Amino acid sequence: MTQAPTAQIEYTIYTFDMPAPKQKGSNSWKKHATLDDMMRAINEAETLHQSQKFQKIEVKKKFFDQKKNRTVDMTLKTFESSPKKDYSTILFVIGGLVCALGAFAASFFLTK
Repeated sequence: MTQAPTAQIEYTIYTFDMPAPKQKGSNSWKKHATLDDMMRAINEAETLHQSQKFQKIEVKKKFFDQKKNRTVDMTLKTFESSPKKDYSTILFVIGGLVCALGAFAASFFLTK
């Protein structure tokens, strides 16, 4: 009795680029690498996540299920970081309001 050959399992790393602060529109997923070892794939994805060049990173496992005669694709791990917000406009407006209130208060109390 011969044994069925073991299924070829591949681990693929997908990256989603960090959008530019003023960029409008949507970005797409890009295939970064395909590896045969799960731990190497997860370690490489974690290294990419620590570089903070990507907003999202996913490690997917893909193999052929011989019993159901189909390819199975599942997400093993997702790394996600939120983009840093730009608060300079808000700080500028708040600073302007503080200066305006200070000028009003100074003119009010100096003219009495």
